[in-house]
Formats: sequence, structure tokens, C-alpha cells
Amino acid sequence: MRKTLTAVLGALTISAASAALWAAPASASDVSQGSDYASHSYDGRYFEYCDYEADNHSVWVNYYTDASTAMKSSPTVNGAGNCNAMYPNGVLTNLRVVEDNPASSTNYYGSWHGYPVAGS
Repeated sequence: MRKTLTAVLGALTISAASAALWAAPASASDVSQGSDYASHSYDGRYFEYCDYEADNHSVWVNYYTDASTAMKSSPTVNGAGNCNAMYPNGVLTNLRVVEDNPASSTNYYGSWHGYPVAGS
């Protein structure tokens, strides 16, 4: 009985670890800041971003492409459920969601996606 239970628990642990490894690439196309998010196409030539918080804080995306080393910013969206989409010049190499913090001199910054964007 004890050997069977140990074998079953071991199999479950291996299955859970395998499932986590398979799930990671699928979620790599999304970045977020709170409930606000951005998602990009597999080839890195398109992204959309949405403000999903009814807090009256504007949301935009900072991004880089292979066409330039300068960071660019998308136009802002504001209001729960408002979204925008962009086809930047070049292929995305990195992006993050930024949310305005009107009560401070700094904003809320989501994590950078990480290189490479295309293919993930």
C-alpha cells in the first residue's frame, strides 16, 4: 500500500511538472500590469493592449523593435475594457505594460516580456 501510494504521488509530481513546462510557452505572449495587459502575435509584428481596471489610470505599452534601438510608446487607452492594437515598424524585441499613477511622479511598470518576442 505504501509503495503504491509513493508511486502514485511520484507520478502526479512528474505529470504536474510536465504540464507546467508545456504551459509556459503559451503564456509567454502576454504581459501585464495588474489587470491591464498586452498580447502579441507569434511573429512579433502585431500587439494589442487593454485597460481592464476602472480606476481612471491610462495604460500604454513601451516596446522595442528590430528596426531601432530606441524605446517607443504606444498611444494610451483609458477605461475598463478599452483596447488598442498596433502594427509597429519592425518585429517586436521586447514590450511591457505601463499604467499611469497620477498621485506620483512615477508610473506602475509591468515586467518586460524578455527577448525574443517573436516565436513565443
